[in-house]
Amino acid sequence: MSIHYNQVGYDPRLPKRAILTGKGACCMILSERELDANRQTDAKAYEPVLSEASYDEASGDTVRVVDFSALSEPGKYFLIADGEKVTITIKEKPYHELSNALVKGLYYQRCGCELPEKFAGPFRHAPCHLGKATLVKDNGELDTNTVIECAGGWHDAGDYGRYIAPAAVTVAHMLYSFEFFPQVYKDQLNIPESGNGVPDILNECRYELEWMLKMQRADGGLYHKVATRYFAKFIMPEEDKDDLFLFRVSHCSTAGFAASAVQASRVYRAYDAAFADRLLVAAKKAWDWMEANPLFEPFVNPPNYHSGGYGDSSCEDELFWASAELYSVTGEDRYLAALKKLISTVDIARFGWRDTAGFGALCCLFIMKDKLEENLFASLKERFLQSADSFLDLTKRSGYGTAMAADSYVWGSILPILNNAIALICASLLTGKDEYSKAARNQLDYLLGINATGYSFVTGFGERAYRFPHHRPSYADGVDDPVPGLVSGGPNKAYPDPVAKMTIPRIRHQRNSTSTIRPQLRPTKSRYTGIHRRSFWRLILIRFNRGF
Repeated sequence: MSIHYNQVGYDPRLPKRAILTGKGACCMILSERELDANRQTDAKAYEPVLSEASYDEASGDTVRVVDFSALSEPGKYFLIADGEKVTITIKEKPYHELSNALVKGLYYQRCGCELPEKFAGPFRHAPCHLGKATLVKDNGELDTNTVIECAGGWHDAGDYGRYIAPAAVTVAHMLYSFEFFPQVYKDQLNIPESGNGVPDILNECRYELEWMLKMQRADGGLYHKVATRYFAKFIMPEEDKDDLFLFRVSHCSTAGFAASAVQASRVYRAYDAAFADRLLVAAKKAWDWMEANPLFEPFVNPPNYHSGGYGDSSCEDELFWASAELYSVTGEDRYLAALKKLISTVDIARFGWRDTAGFGALCCLFIMKDKLEENLFASLKERFLQSADSFLDLTKRSGYGTAMAADSYVWGSILPILNNAIALICASLLTGKDEYSKAARNQLDYLLGINATGYSFVTGFGERAYRFPHHRPSYADGVDDPVPGLVSGGPNKAYPDPVAKMTIPRIRHQRNSTSTIRPQLRPTKSRYTGIHRRSFWRLILIRFNRGF
């Protein structure tokens, strides 16, 4: 396929582009309505602006940008070039349904409850993982005196483990999305809590927060995770009957929880003051535990336990984030002192589960913009914009306009791309410069089809949406289509999947992916496409007042 385009649609008022990897011969756009009316070949053609050819180092493609921003009338059109034809759509709020699906996608990840057909449709399943969890010591022995009830929360991506570190980050992405753009979260999404007077994004987020509160020990520390000894087979969640285990309190999980819980207390206070109070008390207890236990111990799995590790070599970024959130809510000097001590040691433009300091920066630059000392705010803003400028430069050097270095397409490559998009959006909000928002929109285009593979990386969205996520329910539920609203891990220059290795030609490794390449070759669902519910909430921050 030589035409790469946004398969979900284009906003009438925003820039519009596609990418050609052919010669661009006879490039034109025809209105579907005019073709239907005329039934002949003399329908009026629109000639887009076609750039000179350039080389995209990451894919090896020679690319041309097709700019049809001047085309603003809503409707369906045919983009024709090099003997190929694709249908493009221009419409108001083209990403509205996508946004809702991403929220609803978290509902499908719920653990510890039934997903009835009324809410889940064909993706229903019975209650799962209701048993209590027993603590595993660092040496692999069981502590039978520590057994807790910990049902609830979300399954982590494609497996059935539940982990505090990515939970905290997922919650933060959701809550900052709501704080920045509350106007786009008014829809009811047909989940059990719909209609209770609370936006459904907050209803869904609370399901995870309630589980996180269960994972807090009496002294304030947070157990790192609850999981089985091994990853489950590719079965439905209710069929996973293996024993559940609890893993020791960890510094990064405790600090990440403190940050996300106090942020949640700020957001939920307008809807449920009692819940907000619970969250704030829990967050302060978690901080107190960190102060009482300053010697950092990285988490590693005990011997013979093989679920996700989520280890981290430092938790200064989580502490910076927590100090910012706690100071924003309480105004206590001890949190400001910690913030000042940590601010120069962390990367303030990262929003992943391992590198969380970007959330602290958002709190400082937006939530506390009138509360911080002027010099501190100015210095932080300057550093943040320097990072955004480096991401902007990456988009200019990429043939597809992608905020990713050519040699960085590793496992989960979509994460840093969307991470950088968030930084670009925030830079636009801080400066009013359109070049940042334009570059951020290019990352949304990338996700929805303007990439070297030509696939949309969101299940259920796009003519060529990927269909084979590494997602146990999608594999085992007997439904042909995958659960909608799951975001792929993105292209990977390696070949970690043996099935993909056997079926994908060894051409341009940068374009090959454990998640996107040639799924049509497989007659049944494959087990090789990584998804990241914990991280793909960064996509939700890629939004504007228009376009959603």
